[in-house]
Amino acid sequence: MGMIVLGLRNLLRSKSRLILIALLIGAPFFLLLAMQSIGQAVDQQTAEMNRNVNTVLQLRARGSMGHVNMSNQDRLLPDGVVEKVRGIEHVTQVEPYLLAMSPTTLPNFAMHVGLAPMAVKRLESHGESGNPRVIAGRDFTSEDAGQDVAIIGQGYAEWAGIKPEDMGKATFTVDPTLTHPVIYGIRRPKRELRVIGMYASGYVFGDLQLFMPIDTFRSIYGVDHGFSWVFAQADSVENVAAIALRLQETVGDVADILAPKSAAVFTATTSRSVIQLASAGSVVAFILMIVVVFFVLLMQVRERAREIGTLKAIGASNGGVTIQFLTEALAFTLLGGVLGLLIFRLFGKAVTGQFFALGIGPFLPSQYKPLFESLTVSSNVSGSVLLLVVVVAVLAALIGSAYGVWQAIKLSPLEAMKDE
Repeated sequence: MGMIVLGLRNLLRSKSRLILIALLIGAPFFLLLAMQSIGQAVDQQTAEMNRNVNTVLQLRARGSMGHVNMSNQDRLLPDGVVEKVRGIEHVTQVEPYLLAMSPTTLPNFAMHVGLAPMAVKRLESHGESGNPRVIAGRDFTSEDAGQDVAIIGQGYAEWAGIKPEDMGKATFTVDPTLTHPVIYGIRRPKRELRVIGMYASGYVFGDLQLFMPIDTFRSIYGVDHGFSWVFAQADSVENVAAIALRLQETVGDVADILAPKSAAVFTATTSRSVIQLASAGSVVAFILMIVVVFFVLLMQVRERAREIGTLKAIGASNGGVTIQFLTEALAFTLLGGVLGLLIFRLFGKAVTGQFFALGIGPFLPSQYKPLFESLTVSSNVSGSVLLLVVVVAVLAALIGSAYGVWQAIKLSPLEAMKDE
């Protein structure tokens, strides 16, 4: 206990030196905390992106848009594609669609979409805008399968003279015989559908669609087999590329595969790259702490060689000398850790964001620039961060002081006196 007290007293021998050493050790601690904050912020950013990024892959018949009545674009995917896609690992949901075009006011047209009643309602050419908001009436239920019911887009409803208050009572007549410069007529009888809901997508063409149960679509247009599009939902953004490759191997001979490559790669690689750089920064901070403790302890041993010799001459053991210097080293690193922690609490949020953009940003590809602008770092200190400060302080003290302690305990009293 006496050697521990002596080691703590030695801290106060020179207040200016104590402040300097605390600052030298506090700076790497601040860097370490900043790196941890950046890593946490990137984790949160990536999690948010993963929740919002499109992880749906789309399949169409090779070289075809897959619209059942579009000139030269009416080739469909064979029935077996759906089961093959369902069998691919990491595919969580498979949703087949059938699509037809229907002329409105020339040269415009609307889209008629057949899908399973509980499937996501995706908008033609804007597949990422799934499940547009139903603003009147109701959505499909499982009981609507095979029924003559439909949900209409706000713009299409306005063209057809259907009002929101008419939901459940209004009807819409689907006429497969209608033609257009890019649409050929199909000789099938007209079908009257009861409009049960109206949706709004937020853009003009997205509101020009009519959704109906897929079995109803087949009956109206006489399509007994095949699908226009098949959507495959990946279980995570990291697996999108692997699923696309597997789809190419499995059904690539009959299907074109549209995968959200840019979004998936951006999300997957941003997190990995930045966290690797943040981890490297943490290692650099830890090494800096060790270096500071190493030189401080080495300087202490050389300056206090006579004192060490005197202590040994009056009976101090090597273990006692080791405890004294380890106490000093640990006290220095803990003091530096507390100082770095306080500075981080006061200035961490402002400084770390700039440090990220200036210190880590230049090492990343230019496509990661949006991350710089939206990254939200925090200077909050959790229990795990406090534990990190203590653990790093102890490790830095042990590793950094090892050589200085070894120099101290190998001194004999006579050598110490002679050197002095």
